Amino acid sequence: MSNLPSSSNPNYSNATETALDRIRASYLNEGAEERLTDDDKKRKEQLEAAHGLLVNYHSMEQAVPLLTGRFDISRATAYRRCTEAIRLFGDVTRSYKDGIRHILYEFAMKVFQLAATAKPPDLKAMNASIKNMAILKGLDKDDSNALTPEVLANRSYVLNITLAGSDGQTKTIDLGNLNKIDGETYAQVVEAVEQSDVGLEEMRGLLLEAQDGEEGDDDE
Repeated sequence: MSNLPSSSNPNYSNATETALDRIRASYLNEGAEERLTDDDKKRKEQLEAAHGLLVNYHSMEQAVPLLTGRFDISRATAYRRCTEAIRLFGDVTRSYKDGIRHILYEFAMKVFQLAATAKPPDLKAMNASIKNMAILKGLDKDDSNALTPEVLANRSYVLNITLAGSDGQTKTIDLGNLNKIDGETYAQVVEAVEQSDVGLEEMRGLLLEAQDGEEGDDDE
């Protein structure tokens, strides 16, 4: 019986088993570590080192010379270890994309920790990191109340905003045509929204209230 989940390698068989298959199994299955050869164990150590470098803000170009120096391997082998580590460690991964997502999530978590321990805490950076982590984990896709293009379809939303340096002048912005706003106005709108006290949930509520109001008017 295979020590690997069938989803790990659909073409797996005893005849086609690779060192990477055995190393992956050593993380997923009890007792699989004992099946590793001495060469497998050396390779596993190299993969763990490559992963450690990548999640600690090293690019692949930066990681390669460190791996060649530590393990006395060629640059080509070091590059392979980096790409293999990316595949392997996306939660002991299913795909290359999962590995990249895992590394980016680690980056976001470290940024959050740095922002949280700053004096005073950098709340803006903390919130940005939380948002990035939610997106990387796909949490933004499961909300049936999310503001999707379908929810906003056939609705017109405008923003009345007082722009800095305009002597209190209010300007109306069509949120459905942001691509038509000139660069200076767009920058002012972004700054105003970032400084606003209205959070995402409150903004969503306001938009839904506006939508309900329009539907009520249509029924009359």
